[in-house]
Amino acid sequence: MTSNLMNNPRSNKEASRPWMLSLTLGDKNTAANLYMPFIKGGGVFVESDKEYNLGDPVFVLLTVGEEAKKFPINGKVVWICGANARGDKAQGIGVQFPKDDSGEGVRVAIEQMIGKMQNSMKKTATL
Repeated sequence: MTSNLMNNPRSNKEASRPWMLSLTLGDKNTAANLYMPFIKGGGVFVESDKEYNLGDPVFVLLTVGEEAKKFPINGKVVWICGANARGDKAQGIGVQFPKDDSGEGVRVAIEQMIGKMQNSMKKTATL
């Protein structure tokens, strides 16, 4: 009998712990490029070369705006862009904001920062 732990790059203990990431949305262009308004409750694209699965929990320390307001987000992976994506798309993941005050707070902060800019953008990091 073989253990699945040997085939899995993450142990069971690690799999139950969210990955920790950091992302800074310091200006309107960066925020509009990485924000994912089409995800229910909002989300962001985070560049990463680590392997993730849909539904994986992730912790993102998200810094927004010139004031560098920090939002600790316990999100989940809802979109994956692999290393061999077409075009000039970066490898990474889409992280859905949680359905709590932290998720709502960061969504509002990003949308206030980018305003109507997101409606006029033709290309983002995700689409």
